[in-house]
Amino acid sequence: MSSASFGSSCTQMSINQRQHVRFSLDIPAIIYTKYGEKQHTILQQISIGGGFTGWEENIYIGDEFRMEIELPNKNYLPLACKALYRFEHTGIGVKFIDISKFEQELITKIIAHKLEVEGVPLQIDPFTLPPTFVGDDPSPRITDIRQKRDALLQKIMSVDEGM
Repeated sequence: MSSASFGSSCTQMSINQRQHVRFSLDIPAIIYTKYGEKQHTILQQISIGGGFTGWEENIYIGDEFRMEIELPNKNYLPLACKALYRFEHTGIGVKFIDISKFEQELITKIIAHKLEVEGVPLQIDPFTLPPTFVGDDPSPRITDIRQKRDALLQKIMSVDEGM
């Protein structure tokens, strides 16, 4: 099992606080580090607010970098990103920063295209709020490592205007 590295100010996010639907897809991307290094990666999860990439040795929490995701027309969508979490030897949770509505719409095209290629129809609008579950405790006790990781990924995948 992998562990997450994060600051003590981190709070758990319940599924009821998620702002964007996330999709578990393997989407190729290119990361350009602050040192100008070009690294190929796979976005394992994506929403219009952020993603979870493959492991990158030289990216740390708080680092800002550029990521390019291939569009269906073979052009690339450049996005400013900030690393929010590191799951040792597993991946990096990133938030898309200063993302425009147009860029979010392009991300939905990437998601829809990937789902179509995989033979899965897009039946969810990535701009809608995810469903909440009535009766959920707003601060559940999480004891399973995978649940902890999923809770942190939920925070990563949401856009928080305060950051």
